Amino acid sequence: MPKTQTPETLTALAKLLARHRQRAVLVPDSGGSERPRAKQVLIDIGGIPGLSGITRGARVRRIGTGTTLGEVLRTVDGENGLLMQAVSMMANPLVRNRVTVLSALDPESHYFDLATALVLLGARIRVQSTTASRVLNIGDFLLATAEGLKPGEYPSSVEFAVLDASLHAGFFRVNPGRGKPTVSAALLTGLRRNVALGPEIAVSSSTLIPVLAPRASKSLARQALTDANIKRTAETAAAEMLELAGMEDEDDPYERSLIEVAVARAVRRVLDTPAPPAI
Repeated sequence: MPKTQTPETLTALAKLLARHRQRAVLVPDSGGSERPRAKQVLIDIGGIPGLSGITRGARVRRIGTGTTLGEVLRTVDGENGLLMQAVSMMANPLVRNRVTVLSALDPESHYFDLATALVLLGARIRVQSTTASRVLNIGDFLLATAEGLKPGEYPSSVEFAVLDASLHAGFFRVNPGRGKPTVSAALLTGLRRNVALGPEIAVSSSTLIPVLAPRASKSLARQALTDANIKRTAETAAAEMLELAGMEDEDDPYERSLIEVAVARAVRRVLDTPAPPAI
């Protein structure tokens, strides 16, 4: 069997993934520099109809998961800067042009913080299997991936509603290094002068998959984005995440500090990044 496989359909890819499992290495095209290690099988996903590309509808955005992060950064500019900020913080240009959304949605990926932004967008994920496909909301998808998808299952596309152009976005990612999990936070909010209107915050910690932080969001609502209010929101988010993880504040002060930094910096990026015009 050749080392590089070239499936032509979504179902054929699912069958290859079911067969090779951990040995499978997905690449966006066979012309890259990837070379399989011993026992690895390269799978070129560049020629599968419907797996790559971005559809910009009037109300809905659709991203095929074979799309590279570089293409997302260049093309998906209507999501009020949220995905652009997220992708730009996760990888350098060379890596972005080789890593796909499909790879980034693997919980073990270095680029899994993309999911934090997708939680805030209320994304829906189409999961393909060897026989059929199903659509999950992003929360259910993340739970399913944490528990382990069935052999051959993989996300084939991501969809989300177009945002109101008046919303401002902020994203920040903290990478502790030395193989430790990253921590990220994302924010969408209206702004009137310097006051947050209807803010929503999502957080991914080293112990939790990305989730909404309703208490932190509420703490920022109708508050001016001052240093004191940002600090309070960050502290609220950290306490909320630790509670969800079944931890006490004193259990992991380092984790708490990482969450606080991510949330505070995401909020401050809202002030630095104006909402783009409607498209």
